[in-house]
Amino acid sequence: MDPHAMLMLQAVASVFGGILILVALFVLWNKSQSPWLLLALVGEGVSVLFRLAFSVAPTVLGAIPMIPLVWSITGLLVAAGLLGYALDESKRRT
Repeated sequence: MDPHAMLMLQAVASVFGGILILVALFVLWNKSQSPWLLLALVGEGVSVLFRLAFSVAPTVLGAIPMIPLVWSITGLLVAAGLLGYALDESKRRT
């Protein structure tokens, strides 16, 4: 397979996966209105924007040293939001 086509397929799969996670988080947040899920939703939304931006202009964004750090922080926001929600739910169910 053509290397350019493989890169495009990888980018599309990454963005699509992020969008599916966004939809799942929105469904959970819409039902519970949890601020933890809102945090995870915002973090994943920013992460999807980064994925889209890297799909369009990888060399431009790759030249900015702060981008990988900020992108990693969005992952931490998603993880913290999901952990906070899970802890709240486990307390609520016991």
